[in-house]
Amino acid sequence: MKTMNPRSPARLLLCGVARSSVVLAVLAAVACHHEPGPGDECKRTDIRCVDPHTELACQKGVFVPVPCKGPAGCKEDGKHLACDVTGNTEGDACSTDEEGTAVCIGTDRRITCRGGKQTIDFCRGEKGCKSEVGIVRCDQSKAEPGDPCTGQTHACTLDGKVVLACHDGKLAVVASCPGEGGCSIAEGKIDCDLGAKGDDKKKSAALPK
Repeated sequence: MKTMNPRSPARLLLCGVARSSVVLAVLAAVACHHEPGPGDECKRTDIRCVDPHTELACQKGVFVPVPCKGPAGCKEDGKHLACDVTGNTEGDACSTDEEGTAVCIGTDRRITCRGGKQTIDFCRGEKGCKSEVGIVRCDQSKAEPGDPCTGQTHACTLDGKVVLACHDGKLAVVASCPGEGGCSIAEGKIDCDLGAKGDDKKKSAALPK
């Protein structure tokens, strides 16, 4: 039986091919186990934790990092992911695919994803902030000047003497109510007691829905 010279061109070629195959197999395995990162393509259901306090969320088909600053941080449980944003601050990033998603922070604040940023609303009314059947409700019937707002929000100040209305994203004073009835909200209307005599004593305005 003939044996091949270990340094023959044919044997060296075969060894080279074998080594190349091993290298390609290793590279293929590495590519198959590529960990996704910010900027990589994704589907909306492709969400994951990249560390205990950061979620990799899908936004318009691309991964973006989202902070989870609450005490529970970011946790994965099979196909479910929980990102605790109760410790997040105004302006922290969120996926625009999650527009309108909200949770209560304690009983008097609500954090909501709007336009790719987290916004915090104060829920100073008697009902505070509550989650009911998956819907987060924030009682903003009471507020302070400068509180953040959206749309055509109206409120009474905490002392019940002033009417506030939303202007450029902040609640601002629009009327004083020095009468005994002060400022009050009931049945979709805001009442302002001006303290005047006769039929003009109390003015009411329907609240926008």
